[in-house]
Amino acid sequence: MSCRVLLSGSLFEKRGEMKLMALFSTSSLLHDAASSAQNDIIKIKGSCRHTQISSLLIRRAHDGPGLIINNTTRMAHRPYENLIDGELDNRVPGNVTGFIRFFRRGKEPLKVILVLKGDFHEDIRGKRIRLNNPQPSDRNEQLGREGTYMERFSVKQRGNAGDITAGLSLGAWTPELAQRLMAENELIWDGLLVTGADREKRRNDVAEWYQRQIDANELFYPYVAYPYIEWYSDVNGRVVLELDPSQVEVLDEIVSVKEKTPAEFVKDERKRSEAMGTYISGMLEQLSTENREEGGDGQVSAVVIH
Repeated sequence: MSCRVLLSGSLFEKRGEMKLMALFSTSSLLHDAASSAQNDIIKIKGSCRHTQISSLLIRRAHDGPGLIINNTTRMAHRPYENLIDGELDNRVPGNVTGFIRFFRRGKEPLKVILVLKGDFHEDIRGKRIRLNNPQPSDRNEQLGREGTYMERFSVKQRGNAGDITAGLSLGAWTPELAQRLMAENELIWDGLLVTGADREKRRNDVAEWYQRQIDANELFYPYVAYPYIEWYSDVNGRVVLELDPSQVEVLDEIVSVKEKTPAEFVKDERKRSEAMGTYISGMLEQLSTENREEGGDGQVSAVVIH
């Protein structure tokens, strides 16, 4: 018996364009999904054992902090409740460093040191942020589990920064912003070899969506409208903190940040997607092992659902 993983997608209208579909081409598994699906959300819907393991893997589509927490090795760690405090620093371009302390039931707090490659999103790039939780607890208590949710969590978190934002708006949508985002899309479509009528349709669809945001005087957010902290650990895989705005303080500092070009923004997103591709590959490898242990042939296939 083989295992089939379902990948489903829908348009992520925080930004309104389909640019991130191009960035999965770094993973052979996701290349077909990237080339055929006009979306930037990929979700694992279930495993071959028919148990739901729903987890948004690529991009969030919620209007506020999510609540999915799964403490298995193949799913993202989401220690929202365990957070005590911390500080992250992106003043050195291309590097995110700092620490976070986590509550552990029955143990001393765990202080984690982060050494990550990458940058914050544009609302806080080049700055420091301070995290806090006035009422830390252990998620395992709510889940009815023994021990602590932070079991086997490494004190040294090396790896890659994912999407890190304080959820701050950069102001209202403008024609200049739309032009810059469209330039990013064009670069991605170049990489995907999207041409002719297909490209023109995508360009028109995206341009229409941008214009609707401008006409409605909508606010633009680099990622989502609430604090979102994500990284990919060499040891623990994907780690996500979705927080309330009151839990994040952007430290007041005069920081000179060089404006990035469309090509640099695309490069940043590609690196995030490469990290996600590695994470998904590891997860599917584990599913394959489990499938063999349950008497299957260890073959895991991916199916795109629109």
